[in-house]
Amino acid sequence: MAQPLALTDAAHGEQKGWRRNQHLVDSLPYVDGLSPAEKQAIDQLIEDEMRSSSKRPSDYLGDLEPLPESRFKDNGLLVKEMARVAAGEGMQAMDTARYGLDPPPPTKRNDYASWRAALDNAYAQLEHQYNRLVNLELLLKFGPDAWRMHNEQLASFVARLQSQLADVRRRVDDLNRERKLQQHAAGAELGALEAEYLGLVHKNAEIEAACRGLEAEVAAMRDALPKDQQQAAGGQAGGEQADGMQE
Repeated sequence: MAQPLALTDAAHGEQKGWRRNQHLVDSLPYVDGLSPAEKQAIDQLIEDEMRSSSKRPSDYLGDLEPLPESRFKDNGLLVKEMARVAAGEGMQAMDTARYGLDPPPPTKRNDYASWRAALDNAYAQLEHQYNRLVNLELLLKFGPDAWRMHNEQLASFVARLQSQLADVRRRVDDLNRERKLQQHAAGAELGALEAEYLGLVHKNAEIEAACRGLEAEVAAMRDALPKDQQQAAGGQAGGEQADGMQE
């Protein structure tokens, strides 16, 4: 299992997706402190990068897995409706003529077919009203129990979603807690290494200052000697330096 703070071992330029050929930036947000001025400068850099970036939302969505194929892709009615919506056309108005109970027009009052169509329409309207009465009776008899069962199903669904949400939040909290502990440990180690580095730098500065002091004392002692002894001392020092270089 990968560690939360572990960076990918892929080398620079081997990343996939939108991070390809981009530098990986690592930080310790739980440890690194920022002053208000630094925070403002960072926000300004982010805004500048967003304005100059060539990425679009589709570039990020393109890295996601494709959506599963629709089960209705071969449905002619849905295909037609989707084409209508894509073309920006309005929805066709509902035809309410069949819900009317009108006799034939005066010009067709003597037409048998027109009266037959009007009579069939009346029978259909009567059957529709009968079905409405049956549905109302069924609703009065079974509606409360069906509605109660529907509410129980919804409550069970909500409880399941709340449980999943609580589990996700718990995992997020555990991950953030683990990241915080690891970053505090890394921050302590970095602080110890920084203190050690500063101590070594200070020690090297003291050694360098001591060496310069000794060199100044040697130069002063050499200047105090007679000229013939200064030349002999200089030649001897040069020979020792050459011997040291040969060794």
